[in-house]
Amino acid sequence: MTHDQTLSRTAPAASSDEALLRPDVSGHGTILRTDGFRLRDSLGRHRVFHGINLISKGNHLPTGSYLDRGFGGDWTPEDIADLAARGFTLVRFGVIWAAVEPEPGHYDEAYLDWVAGQLDVIHDAGMLAVLDSHQDLYSQAFSDGAPVWATLTSQDFAATELWSDAYLASPAVHEALDQFWSNAAGPGGVGLQDRFAAMWAHVARRFRDHRAVVGYDLLNEPTPGSIAPQIFASLIGAFAHATGQDPEQVFADFADPEAKFAQLARLEDETVHREVGDAVHPLVAAFESDAVAPFMERVRASVRAEDPHGLILREHNYFANLGVPSGQPALDDANWAYSPHGYDLTVDTAAIALSSNTRAATIFSRHAETAERLGVPVIVGEWGALDLGDGVESHAEALQDVFDARGWSWTYWCWQKGFAASEAAAALTRPRPLAFAGDGLHWRVVDGTLHAGWRGAETGAPSVFFAPDGAVSVLRDGEPMPFTRDGVWVSVAAGLGDFELTVG
Repeated sequence: MTHDQTLSRTAPAASSDEALLRPDVSGHGTILRTDGFRLRDSLGRHRVFHGINLISKGNHLPTGSYLDRGFGGDWTPEDIADLAARGFTLVRFGVIWAAVEPEPGHYDEAYLDWVAGQLDVIHDAGMLAVLDSHQDLYSQAFSDGAPVWATLTSQDFAATELWSDAYLASPAVHEALDQFWSNAAGPGGVGLQDRFAAMWAHVARRFRDHRAVVGYDLLNEPTPGSIAPQIFASLIGAFAHATGQDPEQVFADFADPEAKFAQLARLEDETVHREVGDAVHPLVAAFESDAVAPFMERVRASVRAEDPHGLILREHNYFANLGVPSGQPALDDANWAYSPHGYDLTVDTAAIALSSNTRAATIFSRHAETAERLGVPVIVGEWGALDLGDGVESHAEALQDVFDARGWSWTYWCWQKGFAASEAAAALTRPRPLAFAGDGLHWRVVDGTLHAGWRGAETGAPSVFFAPDGAVSVLRDGEPMPFTRDGVWVSVAAGLGDFELTVG
């Protein structure tokens, strides 16, 4: 791409120098370590990751091959190459419990072979991966996640118009989650959480040496069971109180799409949004402390028995997606990161183009408070869900600005067929830092131009930036210095001093 071309919906041509981005391989695989609020590679560089979720959630068939059950992804190596050519360096790769362990204690090695093959393609494209134990509505019987044999409920499941409303309305989901959080005995008298932890141990053992794998996201969006309606009622009550409304009317409005969006407009007032979150916080904090924290420790120990070095990602409860502050305690581990999610309540609806930058920024400001309290780096695991339509560019850019201002890494939700030609993909293809030889101090994109500053160190490897277009300028201690440009990648030699880069 020449310097006078502008960004398009097509990814830039990939660099010929793959070594700039290729994962750093050592004895057990790629090493990333936490250093306060930063992530560092084995060369000491401050790494910042930007990427995407790849996941195949499967269908509801309880038996058959992993392909029969819909767990083989429909992306191609060319699709993965397109993602890498957009400057993405991290894939949050969904691994489904029901696919890994279709029968109690029996692991589907054919499925794991497929996962390994996908990780090979990701690595060869120059990206890393975190393995995400994904779930929605807990179970493959309801949506995706746990095997049917690990779904202990006597209730019938009925889907809701908006899939996620079943977290609030489905007795089957509530009972199954309650059984999971109590570690109820399943087949063979083995606790459900014990089975889950053993599954994770098997996955970690299988992939700890894979050159693409950098870590493990232990469970997607931990969600309470039968107390979920109580939490939602508290949320509606707090919202009604903060806005001077009748709670029953607010309940009714949230069941009506048009009235719901009129109500959401009241959350444009950050004070109201925060008041609601603070009111609900004690309920979700109790769930995270009493149920989720012991579970996370059990799974962490299983993973660490197999891989003592890989990065562990831990999320917050489901309701924190909406701006309720997380109450999770710190994980007792030397190498973990906080992986929050956040969406405006337009998500998964036809109104996604009406997403509010203000409401989303409030949600992520609450996540920033949690990260500050925990003292760990942030990799935003999910954001966006902007689909393939038009009108989403400004929301995508605004959220990237929020993440850049906070120095966060992220993985966008999510890849789908047609992504490469979407407005969302074009908005995500913008200049960004990948590695700072030293400490990244600030970076931002203004009118398509990246401005970045860092305090240099003798790391033995360069600072690296994705620069799909534009002229490059680098200063060290106020004086121009040389750089290398190879296609869309810009590298600046390591060294001491204060550095500034501009590209655009």
